[in-house]
Amino acid sequence: MNTASVASSLGNLNLWQQFRLVAMRTIYFGVGLVVLVLAGILVAQSRWLEAGALTCVALAFILTGVIYRNELAPQWINFLFICALGILVSVSMTSTGMMGVYWMYPVLAMVFFMFDKTIFVLVIMLIYALFAAVMYKFLPFEYAWRIGLSMLVLIGVGGVFLMMMSYMQRNITKLYATDPLTGFYRRDYVTDMLQQSLQRAERTMQPVSAMMLDLDSFRSVNDKFGYMFGDEVLKETAKRILRYCRHHDVALRSGGAEFLIIFPNTDIKQASILAGDVLDGLRHEPFAIKSMMTTVTASAGVAQWRKGQSWADWLERVDTAKDKAKSEGRNRLRIAQ
Repeated sequence: MNTASVASSLGNLNLWQQFRLVAMRTIYFGVGLVVLVLAGILVAQSRWLEAGALTCVALAFILTGVIYRNELAPQWINFLFICALGILVSVSMTSTGMMGVYWMYPVLAMVFFMFDKTIFVLVIMLIYALFAAVMYKFLPFEYAWRIGLSMLVLIGVGGVFLMMMSYMQRNITKLYATDPLTGFYRRDYVTDMLQQSLQRAERTMQPVSAMMLDLDSFRSVNDKFGYMFGDEVLKETAKRILRYCRHHDVALRSGGAEFLIIFPNTDIKQASILAGDVLDGLRHEPFAIKSMMTTVTASAGVAQWRKGQSWADWLERVDTAKDKAKSEGRNRLRIAQ
């Protein structure tokens, strides 16, 4: 999993999901209170059966809001709720005519927050079909087609809103999670995701290895050629690392001129070969930016994750192996014991 594919696995800064959570809490409690008020009106009219049904629906909404106040409720619960509201609105239209139409719009708006995009289209079209069938049956045609068209406009506006939110989410995630210079993900951002990967590796008994790479004497490159040249060297280093990474590998920038590469489903022997290829790609090809050229080498350490080992302990082993490569003369690879 390289930097282009990690994004789909990360959820640390999913603003849309957080926004949905707040919206759903508001919907659960708001709908519950509104339906309770309507139930009270029916009680005043001695319509006990209808009042009892509305009270049950209201309490279900409020209880769900309490239970799922810190997480999104399962989709099947939301589907039951939207079906219940759809039936209530349809019954309202059959008995009150145009007065019941006004309840359709908030119900349609709720669908945009209650469902993931994978099933959103199916649910919104089912609700629209239900409302359209009831309207054309119980309302005059001259009103029904106008209301049906206005609902389609609402659905279209909601669809555009969802696409804009998705676009904004991708850009915010990229801005927050990635290093602007190299495009690699920051290590602190993906720590939780990588910890989950280790847990999966422990369950499936699959090997996982990591390489820590640090450019040798990078400060002297900045001092000799300037920081702009140094930045270009870092960009080119990232490109060369990706050249040897597989599609499921994870490349991160730890900071400065240090990079971390995670090799899933890879034992220490395979990881050492991949790490050696990366180092060869750096040392054998000079870095040429405009009229300036220099050769940059790197030191690296490789370690295979051990069952039961924490993420921090594993990285410490990798870092220790890298420091050993540095202390032994640089421009080499060392394997952690």
